[in-house]
Amino acid sequence: MDGTPKRDGTVGWSDPGGAELGDELLAREDEVLDSYRRMLIEQKNPLGINPEAWITCREQGRHILTECIHVLRHGGPVSFNQQILKKTRRLGGTRISQGIAPIYSVRAGSLFFQIVMDFLGRLCEGRPNSEQYLMRVLPVLQTAITRRLEEGATGYDLFLLDVVRDAAQQGRHGMAREIHDRIGSAAGLALRQLELYELTQNVSAVTDPRLGGLKQAILETLYTTRDIVTELRTRTDTTRSLQVALSAFATSMVFDEPAVEIRVEDPDDLLPRAIGDDLFIILRECLRNALAHASASRVAVDVRVVTDRVTAAVRDDGVGFSPESRRGNGLASLRERIQLLGGRIAIASAPGAGTTVDLSIPLFEENHAGD
Repeated sequence: MDGTPKRDGTVGWSDPGGAELGDELLAREDEVLDSYRRMLIEQKNPLGINPEAWITCREQGRHILTECIHVLRHGGPVSFNQQILKKTRRLGGTRISQGIAPIYSVRAGSLFFQIVMDFLGRLCEGRPNSEQYLMRVLPVLQTAITRRLEEGATGYDLFLLDVVRDAAQQGRHGMAREIHDRIGSAAGLALRQLELYELTQNVSAVTDPRLGGLKQAILETLYTTRDIVTELRTRTDTTRSLQVALSAFATSMVFDEPAVEIRVEDPDDLLPRAIGDDLFIILRECLRNALAHASASRVAVDVRVVTDRVTAAVRDDGVGFSPESRRGNGLASLRERIQLLGGRIAIASAPGAGTTVDLSIPLFEENHAGD
């Protein structure tokens, strides 16, 4: 089979058999998806039972089938649609609100893989080069399902970050109300009573300097109260939520060792919420790797936000590795996420010498390659 490049970068394969198989799979797409839902319901999976959840589940299934059909027709690699993956990420949080645990998504992904391969197997019966077609689709199908499960898991973690952030915001708003109602109102009442005293007693700050000092002290209390209330109501406190969420993740790993230290510094509250979300994903993955694989006694996460960028470092004193020989999906995913943010990442490690991951991300939105 020969392939000729097209203008869109795909490869036009002179293989009518593959194109025909892709067309047959497209024609039976609804049958595949109907079988998928029927088996989800048989397994009592809420992704098939819940009508709202099934709508999005069916949509994801169509996207995966589209990738399989593309590789049968054209033979070339399928590029990931970032918008679809971002939508899949948001679904992770939606599933929590629907009361659907992550395990059901994993089971659904495994079931969908089995159903598609069964359908393809039947379509390929008696067809020349059938094994070649199946081998062409297999990695695409596996990658498409795995990528969506990864993004869905990320959505679950971001939901945790949102819960922490909302709780912090509610706490700040409650403090603002208490300060305004108790201190602000009391100071305002004291000022009115002082002014009434001046009128009824025919005195003023000129005749009694002590009144002037008292009045100034009350005014300063009112001004300070107003500033504190404004700060509490407007401050996003993304960094505090980031620290709490990372600490909660480390605790959820249930390791007696290593000791984990997390420090996030952003005194001027400069970290935007969107960048904070992506930073949480990146640091969570670094933390997961260190806790699960480094065999370290200590792991430290250090985040600093300055005027134009956020820098972060994840260090452990574990077994280390050789970055040049490590080509796993985890490192590739980290580099991809940081590249989309217009940032840089450096990994320093050696066997027996621990690992340090340093990253830097610009805060200016126009610098973000993925926006």
